[in-house]
Order: sequence, then C-alpha cells, then structure tokens
Amino acid sequence: MKNIFKFLAIAATAALAVTACDKDERDNSGVLTSYEKEIKAASEQYLSKVVYATYGKLADAGTVLYEDLAALRDAETISQAAIDKACADFLTARQYWEESEAFLFGAATDFGIDPHIDSWPLDRKRLAINLSNKDVVAQLKEEGAGAIDLVGASALGFHGIEFILFRDGANRTVAALNAEEDAAEFQGKAVTGEQELIFAAAVAEDLMIHLYELNVSWNADAPKEQQEAVEEAELNCTVNGTDKTYGEVLAGAAEKGSNYATWQEVAQTVLSAGCANIANEVFSSKMGQAYSGEDESYIESPYSKKSFVDFKDNILSIQNSLYGSYEAGSVAANSFLSFLKKHHASEASKIESTLADALKALQACIDSKVAFVDNPKAAYVKTAIDAISALNDALEEAAAAIKD
Repeated sequence: MKNIFKFLAIAATAALAVTACDKDERDNSGVLTSYEKEIKAASEQYLSKVVYATYGKLADAGTVLYEDLAALRDAETISQAAIDKACADFLTARQYWEESEAFLFGAATDFGIDPHIDSWPLDRKRLAINLSNKDVVAQLKEEGAGAIDLVGASALGFHGIEFILFRDGANRTVAALNAEEDAAEFQGKAVTGEQELIFAAAVAEDLMIHLYELNVSWNADAPKEQQEAVEEAELNCTVNGTDKTYGEVLAGAAEKGSNYATWQEVAQTVLSAGCANIANEVFSSKMGQAYSGEDESYIESPYSKKSFVDFKDNILSIQNSLYGSYEAGSVAANSFLSFLKKHHASEASKIESTLADALKALQACIDSKVAFVDNPKAAYVKTAIDAISALNDALEEAAAAIKD
C-alpha cells in the first residue's frame, strides 16, 4: 500500500509538469513515470497491431504459397491459372516479409532466419548442378524441406522460388515449365520444369516452417498448428536463457531479470535497431551497392523485377512501426510517433518529413516503369538513396533523444 501514495503524487505532478519533468527517472518504488507509461503503451500497441499482425499475415501467406507450389508439383497437367495464382501469392508473402523488416531484431536475427530465407544473389550455377542430379531431385520430391540442405543455402528462401516463378518481370508460362530450363547456367544439363517445381515446393515448405518460427517466436498465442510444426522441426522459439517469446520479453521490460532494463531501451531498440537499421540497409546496401558499382549483381528480386516495391515495403514497415498499426492510414494515439510528437517534437517532425520524402522518392522509382535491375544507376535511384539516408539520420536522432 505504501507505493499507492507515491504513485498518486507522481501522477498529479505529471499532469502539470513539462516534458522534462516527465522524463525524471522513476524512484526506487518501481512506479513508472508518465514518460515511461507512454512508451509502455506504445510498445504494447506496436506488439499487438504491428509485430503480431504482420508476422501472423506472413505465416498464413507462407502456408498458401507452399500449398500452391505443392499443387503445381503434383499436378498431372499444370495450368497458367495455377502458375499465376502461385505468382500472386508469392508477391503477397513477399510484401508481408518486406513489411516486417523494421523489426528484424529478435528471432529473425538471433535464429538466422533472415539470411536463411532472404539472401541473394542466387547461385544459379550451383542450382543447375544440383537440379541436374537425379538423386537430389528424388530426395527433394520425397522429403521436401527435409532434404533442403542438398541444394545449398544460396538457393533457399524467397529468391530460389522467385527464380522458378518469374523471369524478366513476368510470370513463367506453361510452355516454359513444360520444357527444359533455358537459363545460361542450365545449358546442357536437361533440367525440366517438373524438376524445378519439385525444388520450388521443397523450398516453399522450408520457407513456411521458418515463417512459422518467426510468428511463434514473437507471439505466444500463435496458432497451435504453427507451434506444433516448429516443435516437430526442432526449432528454437524462445529468447536465449528464458522460456519466453520475444513478445513476452519486450512486454516485460523494466521488470526484474528482463532483457530490457527500461522502457526507454525498448523505444530506442524499435527506433534504432529496428527502423533505422532497415533504412540504413536499403539506402547503403540494397540500393547503394548496385548504384555505386561496388557490386552490380547485388540486386534483390531481379526475376520478378519488384526491387523498388520491396524497398518501398521496407519503408512502409518503418511507417507501420511508428504509426502503431499494420498498413495504418493515420497515427494511432498510443504509438511511438505520438509519443515522439508529445515529448520530442523536433525529432518527430523530422521523421515525418523524411519518411514522406522517402516514400515519395521510391514511388517515383516505381512509376519510372524501369526495373532497378535494368538501370540501377538512374538519377531517381540516387534521389531515393538520399531521401532514405535522411530518414535513417532522423530515426537515429530520435532514438538518441530518448533518455533514461
């Protein structure tokens, strides 16, 4: 009972105090300041409406994509409609993945899920060798994801599937998948579309299981069938040294033994390790390596030619994280951006303007109708790189402004 009076005193003071007073460290009673309470509320909104919502959609989309490819693999006669459905469902899953990259910290990084399902460029030469091996293909058909190591890490995830479903920005055709693969690396190896679909279905199954792993690792209330699937695959889904999910650990910030000592640390993690991290990756690596000439082959999604869409979805993942809702049209009352507007107005204003500039610049790239892979050194690419770099700076400044 002794803490109640101290809590009431803090609450009464906070109602009249300026922002600087709200940031005073909590006293030894453990009662949160109003500043910390607002971060806690934003964090809860973020978990429920952004992280859980996005990973839930992503896991479901992974299931649909696997079912599409398994059906194509098993069909006596494939149809263009079935191929087109798989292509559309691939792009849906791809969107949800890219819109999750503002929270790669946690399971995606700790368990190596990100590089496992989203590395490029694809090693087509090695893939050609593996798919021309009848024993490898037979094992992939029989064991699916259980034999996935046979094709090598560079062929896994989204981009291995993308190569099978798309070419030169278009959906593959029935004729192409009823014939031998004609990519240069496959010449003389007699790899058929049937073998390609066996490979794609196995990769999609592996992808699906790791998307389940992401969802289960964050959300303790993830569907039971997903929890059972990752348990059967013997995948770890709890934070190291605990029996808790990443969501439970974040929601328990500032408690004894928590991985987050304060709620301020949570906000800094979301803004810097989450949002700024993906902004930096987009401008410096995803776009920057090909634009600068450092590595002209380092181009994401070259077969579907959806690179610019991927980049925009990455920036939308930042917007969702700040706004407090998946595909939010407006800023939620309990959101990190609302918190910043109240307590760090200058930093919030800079984030809003640079975020708008980054999205506008990427939309201009999309509207050019010229794929990134076809002209990575275009002037509008540099405009987008500069805009996203400015957003990265704004996010890091906001994270630095949040003090214990």
